[in-house]
Amino acid sequence: MSIKLTPRMTDWIVVNGVHIALATKKGFSTVIVSESIEVNVDTIKVDLTPSQIHQIENIIVENPLAAIAPGQLGSVRAPYQFKGMAKVIENNLEIKVEEIYCTKPGAEAGIRLDTMGYEEMKAYEESRWTDFAPRA
Repeated sequence: MSIKLTPRMTDWIVVNGVHIALATKKGFSTVIVSESIEVNVDTIKVDLTPSQIHQIENIIVENPLAAIAPGQLGSVRAPYQFKGMAKVIENNLEIKVEEIYCTKPGAEAGIRLDTMGYEEMKAYEESRWTDFAPRA
């Protein structure tokens, strides 16, 4: 099941980039960073360099599950983690978002936001954050 990202989620990752964590089936992890992001409803598209593709292509064949978090200031101000299945298409990594977690410190840490549904997830954000768009 795929999940539609809210405008706040989209803004924070498009402006601040992302950290993408991948792991082999044995649990050896790799993290790559990118600042060139597009979001299309439920899919995060990340532009990668040839060396980044070379670094992850065998991992994705073995285990396509990816975890994505906002980069830079977004890692603190926009506390989300997105999880989904990844695939390399040309020079891009495309992740179909299947789960969204809150990583805000405290009692809300670990809450699974995608189970709320889109409208309730937007209302949850509006009740907790006033910075709906990062400063460019």
